[in-house]
Amino acid sequence: MSTSNDGIGPADVAVIGAGGAGLLAGIAAAEAGAWTVLYERMKAPAKKVAISGGGRCNFSNTLNPREFVREFGDPKARNLGPSLRALGNDDLTALLERHGVKGACERHYRLYTESGRGQDVVDALVKEFLAKGGTLACNAHVEEIAREGERFVLRGSFDGAEGAREAKAVIVCTGGLSYPQTGSTGDGYTWARTLGHGVTDLKAALVGLTVEEDWPSSLAGTAWPDALCRLWPAEVPGAPPAKRGKPWCEERKEILFTHFGISGPAILDASNAFVRAGVPRAKLTIDFFPETTREQLDTAIRTRFYNHPKRRPSRALEGMLPARLLEAHEKRLFGERPPDANRVTRELRMRLIEWMKDLPLTVTGTRGMKWGEVTLGGIEWADIDTSTMGSRHVPGLFFAGEILDLAGRCGGFNLQAAFSTGYLAGKSAAGFAKPA
Repeated sequence: MSTSNDGIGPADVAVIGAGGAGLLAGIAAAEAGAWTVLYERMKAPAKKVAISGGGRCNFSNTLNPREFVREFGDPKARNLGPSLRALGNDDLTALLERHGVKGACERHYRLYTESGRGQDVVDALVKEFLAKGGTLACNAHVEEIAREGERFVLRGSFDGAEGAREAKAVIVCTGGLSYPQTGSTGDGYTWARTLGHGVTDLKAALVGLTVEEDWPSSLAGTAWPDALCRLWPAEVPGAPPAKRGKPWCEERKEILFTHFGISGPAILDASNAFVRAGVPRAKLTIDFFPETTREQLDTAIRTRFYNHPKRRPSRALEGMLPARLLEAHEKRLFGERPPDANRVTRELRMRLIEWMKDLPLTVTGTRGMKWGEVTLGGIEWADIDTSTMGSRHVPGLFFAGEILDLAGRCGGFNLQAAFSTGYLAGKSAAGFAKPA
């Protein structure tokens, strides 16, 4: 893999950051006939793509463009129209299948690798890029981008040696601030500001939530596959109870209790609403049985208590919910000395049912940028021509991927957005560098 274009003249297109957006930008630019160099600061490309989806890579989904934008979870997704037309989920799937990577549809519309190996996606994209004639330069630490005359100059360390590289067009795909161990450093935001672009506040998104209550930490590792989680404004201590009104968000997926509070897909999606609200606290309620009415739950509980009259309530209900969860709340629900199942009163049953359908937690924050899967905030869309992903201020400068002010929910949304914006940016940059 070459790391230099010394003596050959400037590259047509330089792509900075070989993540999902960068790889597709490189593929599109090289495919259009531009000599393309893809610079990556890590030893290998797209580490974040490889480990996403628990290592299985939820690379996209089966939603059509209109549904994709509607379900994305960020109103700024309306800016993705031209990018999705340039590279939709069908186009991405076909590209991967050419290299033997098949998708498996799970949980309604999510596309994972059939092999269960996220690295397969990365390998396929790298092969495609190299096959198109692109040059991949790893261990390339770009520290500065400058526009000098008709060219861009990239200064930094290339394979251990200080130097400079030139290009006719540059695509910045350096990602956000989240999950920095995968190589995201935030350098792209500094370059963007220097070149006249606005950058919104940057916060962790798709991230676990910390809670005030201490009991979730005692259940670390306990999961529940189907919970309806609602996020509300925090209740003010000492104030009279107010009507809740409409929740900030409702998410129905798996949840996971952790040593710091609560996580899992439903909570990661809810975290985006919490972060956008910009508040220090919020109320989270959990419905463990979203498909079951209170009356149906009461019938099921009475049946279990009837069948196991001498057991403690938590033992009689084993199988309905995780035993550790039931045991952790037994005294809160039934008192210091829980009665036998056949002695549980209707009042206590109603308390139990309300707990199953509306368990409250007090959210106090997020786990932070180190553990966020994406960054909320980024380069302002007003400074981007969405038909090309080009800068409105600097000709020949393009942006794609997580560096943009866009943060979606779980389910392949963020990766597809990165792939699509990258592809459009690559195609447009090639057109700028090598006009017809």
